[in-house]
Amino acid sequence: MNGDEKIVLQRFLEVAFDNPLVIIKGFLYAVILLYVSLSDIKIRIIPDKVHIMILLVSLININLKDSLLGLFLVSIPFIITALISENGIGGGDIKLMGASGFLLGVKGGFLASIIGLATAIVTKKVSYKIKSTNKDEAFPLAPYLSIGCFLSYLISGGF
Repeated sequence: MNGDEKIVLQRFLEVAFDNPLVIIKGFLYAVILLYVSLSDIKIRIIPDKVHIMILLVSLININLKDSLLGLFLVSIPFIITALISENGIGGGDIKLMGASGFLLGVKGGFLASIIGLATAIVTKKVSYKIKSTNKDEAFPLAPYLSIGCFLSYLISGGF
């Protein structure tokens, strides 16, 4: 990226978010989500330190009431799904969405869930038709949830 492109990107971020703390928060969140995605793809585990890092990043420019509601309410559908299905959603995915609910708030957390799960479903359906893979085969969910989380962060303007 040359100097002019960097200036344009910087101006876009400043206009889009109008708050350097929100930009820093978004950058840190994106790095954590990338790490989560790669970890889930490679070893099928989301390390516990990730959730703590998301909670710490959440403290930047926080709305405590909405964050606490997001922490509990966003994770409830994932907990219910994990209890109902045998090989459904793992504990790491539940904790990821709880921590992301804390960062994004209730509306942002639910939007992230919808975007992430819809992306996962569409991708799974397309890959099944292309590869003829097993429909019930487990797959890493964190990369899709991460896409939903970051898009929700961008849509919400950093909460």
